[in-house]
Amino acid sequence: METFNILIPTDFSDVSYLALEMANVLGKKLALQIHLVHVIQVNDSDSDYLEGLNNAGLEKNRSTALSKMEVLKSQGYQFDSYVRIGKLTEQINLAATELNADIVLMGTNGSDGFMEFISGSEAQHVARQVQIPVLTIRPGTPMLELKNILLVADFELFGKGVQIGTIKKLANAFDSTIHLLQILTIEEEKSSDQVKAQMNFFAEEHQLEKYEIHLYRDHKVAEGVRNFNREAEMDLVCIRTNGRRGINQLLFGSIAERLVNHCIKPLLTFQLKQKYA
Repeated sequence: METFNILIPTDFSDVSYLALEMANVLGKKLALQIHLVHVIQVNDSDSDYLEGLNNAGLEKNRSTALSKMEVLKSQGYQFDSYVRIGKLTEQINLAATELNADIVLMGTNGSDGFMEFISGSEAQHVARQVQIPVLTIRPGTPMLELKNILLVADFELFGKGVQIGTIKKLANAFDSTIHLLQILTIEEEKSSDQVKAQMNFFAEEHQLEKYEIHLYRDHKVAEGVRNFNREAEMDLVCIRTNGRRGINQLLFGSIAERLVNHCIKPLLTFQLKQKYA
């Protein structure tokens, strides 16, 4: 069984532990390698940062973090422990690269609590810089086996080189149906037949075995996603982080913050990426 490499940032709050609970769900079908990372946040200009771990305060924080990780291990969680020093977003990115992670998995209160840096002012930086998918879990989110995976996109903009390997890996492991969704706004001029043809082309290009296509009409993209999700029994929502039209606004504007902060299902964001040679 192929190993699925997961990076979990934590500040040891209850909400950050949601990621470990979701990892348990993924571990039912996948062989996992989990890396739990705590970032001691300091600025580049901070003298403590320049002095490194020789500083007594930083060493104490580091020891405390490692002790808390040992407590989690004693409760049955299995992971590799890492404590890093620096800026949160930067260190998450560096750790993801160095550890060759397949996905960043994190619990969040949306714009509150631990991941306010991610869901608030730092959200765009993470989405643009992280080269791997980011899966967020909110309190109260149902964590079920991923039988139905929703992929939201403007499929006209998906070319032949788009990489959705992580989504396919999850779908294959859980024998999931991938539901392709495109929101048609009032301003949408394309015929539904043309849109369906684009979606079928995408499914064939990426060799999707179990999939359904859905067109949903709504005034705005974000509202359409939320309304469809209320009506459908999806276990995971996936949205790419770049595009020229609605999807671009969906991830990088005020619409994005509303959707990410209030999505009632696990939410996976990923970058448009060319296939590896």
